[in-house]
Amino acid sequence: MKTGLFTPLSRAPYTLLGLIILIAGTAILLASTPVGHWLEEDLGLSWLFQLRGARPAPKDVVLVSIDQHSSRSLDLPNKPRKWPRALHGELVDKLTRAGAVAIAFDIIFDEVRNPADNARFAEAMRRSNNVVLFQYIKEENRENDLVQVERLLSPINVFARNAFALSPFPLPKIPAKVDHFLLYQPDLGMPTIPLTMLQLYSLDDYNTLYTLLQEHVPAKLQGMPTTAQQIRAQRNLPQVISRLHKIFLATPTLAPRLLAEVQTSDLHEQDRQKLFALIHAYAAPYSLYLNFYGGPRSITTMHYVDVLQDKQLDLRGKAVFVGFSEQFQPEQKDGFYTVFSNEHSGLDISGVEIMATAFANLLQQNTLHVPSGMHDMLVLLLWGILLVLILSRLPGLWQVPVALLLGSLYAVVTYRAFSVHAYWLPFTIPLLWQLPLTTLATLLLSHRRLQRERQHIREAFGYHLPAEVVDHIARGMSPVSDRGERVFGIVLATDAAQYTTLSEQLSASDLHQLMNAYYEVLFAPIRQHGGIISDVQGDSALAIWPSPENTTQIRQHACAAALAVRDAIDTFNARQNIPLPTRLGLHCGEISMGHVGALDHYEYRAVGDIVNSASRLESLNKHLGTRLLASEDVVQDLSGLATRALGKFVLAGKHQALSVYEILPVQNAINFEEFDQGVHAFYQQQWQDAQQLFAQFLQSHPQDGPTRFYLQQCVHFQQQDAPVWTGAISLSQK
Repeated sequence: MKTGLFTPLSRAPYTLLGLIILIAGTAILLASTPVGHWLEEDLGLSWLFQLRGARPAPKDVVLVSIDQHSSRSLDLPNKPRKWPRALHGELVDKLTRAGAVAIAFDIIFDEVRNPADNARFAEAMRRSNNVVLFQYIKEENRENDLVQVERLLSPINVFARNAFALSPFPLPKIPAKVDHFLLYQPDLGMPTIPLTMLQLYSLDDYNTLYTLLQEHVPAKLQGMPTTAQQIRAQRNLPQVISRLHKIFLATPTLAPRLLAEVQTSDLHEQDRQKLFALIHAYAAPYSLYLNFYGGPRSITTMHYVDVLQDKQLDLRGKAVFVGFSEQFQPEQKDGFYTVFSNEHSGLDISGVEIMATAFANLLQQNTLHVPSGMHDMLVLLLWGILLVLILSRLPGLWQVPVALLLGSLYAVVTYRAFSVHAYWLPFTIPLLWQLPLTTLATLLLSHRRLQRERQHIREAFGYHLPAEVVDHIARGMSPVSDRGERVFGIVLATDAAQYTTLSEQLSASDLHQLMNAYYEVLFAPIRQHGGIISDVQGDSALAIWPSPENTTQIRQHACAAALAVRDAIDTFNARQNIPLPTRLGLHCGEISMGHVGALDHYEYRAVGDIVNSASRLESLNKHLGTRLLASEDVVQDLSGLATRALGKFVLAGKHQALSVYEILPVQNAINFEEFDQGVHAFYQQQWQDAQQLFAQFLQSHPQDGPTRFYLQQCVHFQQQDAPVWTGAISLSQK
C-alpha cells in the first residue's frame, strides 16, 4: 500500500535494523583501518583544502628566504649551510633594528667553520636576545640495532650560548604528505620551534599569564620565573614552556577558566589575542593539524638579499623565520609534499614555510580542530541512520537523486564547518562509502517492489530506465583499429652512442643485461610524465604522447620527460664502467596511432612523418654535438623551459626546413646572446661576421658543439665562389 512519495521498505523492523548495522558498522570499521585513514586524511583533507582555496596569511609572520636569487646576488653557493655566519649576524642586526620581535633560523649550525664569522653571528644574537636556533633530531639504533632512539644535535657551543633558545622542528625524512606538526617532542620533552617562537613573540605578556596562573594554581609555580625579564636574563624559555605545558595537562579545567577570565579583562586587544594563543597552545595535544593558507609563498616572503639592502625595512611587531625556500622546482632542495603542492611544476612547500605556517596557526588559534575518535564514530552512526531511514522509504526512481541531494547537503555542511570554523568532520567515508552503499542496498532491497510498480512508473513519467547503462568514462575516444587513429602527438626518439662498439666487445648475455638496466632507467621518466613506450630496437627507443589536440600541457610533459631522461641517463652512466651517452629528439604533429602488423603479430605504435622527423632530430645531435633537440612546434609558448635556437635545417631525406631548438637544463642555462648574433649573421649570409662572432663565443665556451658546427659552415660557404644558399642548412647524412 502506497503512502504518497514515501513507501515503507519492509514491514519487518529487523531488515531496517540490519541495514543500519551494515551501513554504520562497516563505516566505523573502515575508519579504523589504514585505508580509512588514507581516505580521510590523504584524500578528504586535500579535497577540503582545495575547495576552500587559499586564505591570506597573518601579516605578523614574515619569511626571509635563502634562495638562488639571493645566492647569485651575494655571489654565494646555493647551500644555506655554506654561507658565512657573519652574514647571518648582519641579517639579525638588520631584522632587530627593523623591529622584529622574534627570529628563528631553520638552518643546522653544527659545523665550527670560521671563528671570526661565528663570533660576529653570536654577538648579533647576544645583542638582539630574540633568536631561536634549530636543533636537529638524529635517529640512532641501540642495543644491537633493535631499539631506535632519538638524539638532539644542537648548534655549536658559541651559538648555543648566545641564542635566546634552541628548539627542534621534526618533519618526515621520507616522501610523505605533511599535514600536521608536533607542538612538543614527547621523547625529548622539548617544545618545537613554533611554540617556542609563540612564547618568545608573546613574552611581554608572560607577566600577565603568570599572574593568572598564580591565582589558580599557585602551588605548581614553584621555581618558575615570575617575569619576562627573568626569562630573558636566564634564557631558559624551553624549560619554562615545558613546565607550563605540564601544568595545563595536569589541570584540564585550567585553560577554560583562564580563557573566560582573559575574555572579560580590560587588556588591550592585541595582548588578549596573544594570551588566547598561548593558553590554547599550552592546552593543546602534542600534535596539531596544519591549516595551510595556500601553496608555496603563501606566507609573506622576502629575499634574504633584499632584506639586507632594504634601507626602509619595517618589521615592527613581526615574527621572522629564516630558511631555505625556493620559488622554482629545479632549485628546490628542502620541499615537502602538502595539500597545496604545485602538481604542475612539482614545487612543494619548504620546511621553513611549514614552520612559519605552524606558528601562524598558533598565533591565530586556527589549527584544524579534529574531533575525537568517538565523535567521528557518532557522526558516522548518525549519518548512516539518517541515510537508511530516508532512502529506504523512497521508491527506486527517487533514491539516487535524493541520495545525491543528501550527499550535497552533507558536503556543504562539512565544507562550511571546515572553511569557516576550521572544524574537520569525516568527509570521504560518509560520501564515498556510506552514501553509495546505502543507495545500492536500498535499491536492491526495493527491487521487488519496483518490479511490481514498473508499469505505474512508465505511465506516471512516460519512460523507463534501460537495463544497462553505457559507460561514458572514455566518451569521445574511439577504439583503436588496425586502420589507425589520427591524433596529435609528441614523439621522442632516443639513441645510445657506442652501442655498435659495445655489441662487439661484450658477450650477448652481458650486453643483454646492460641494455635491460639502461632501458629501465630510460623508461621510468617517460612513464612518469605520461608517455607511451612505442618501439624499442637495439639501442634506440621511441616514446609518444598522444592527445586529442595540441596543448601546451602535453608538450610540457614531453619536454619534462626528455630532460628527466637526460638526467637519469647521466646518473646511470656515472655508475657504469661502460657508459651509454644518449641523444634525444622531439617533434610533434599529426600521427596515426594503431596496430601495425599482420596475421597473428601486431604492435601498437605511431606512424607518420612526425616519427621520422623526430628520429632525424635525434641524429642531428651527432652533427651539432648536442644531447637534446626539439622542433619549434614542440617548444613554442612553453614557460619554465631553457632553450637555444639553433637555426633552420633540412634534415636528411627531407625537403621541408625545420626550425631546431636545443633544450637545456634550467639550472645550466647560460647567456647565448653572442651565439644568437652569430646565427643571425649566418642566415643573413654574412659569413665572415658570423665566423668572428662564433669564434669569440667559442673562446668562453670551448666545448660548445653548435658553435663548432657553425664555424665549419662559415668556412665552407666562404670557400665557395658562388655558394648556393636556400635559407636553411641541408644535411645529406643522418
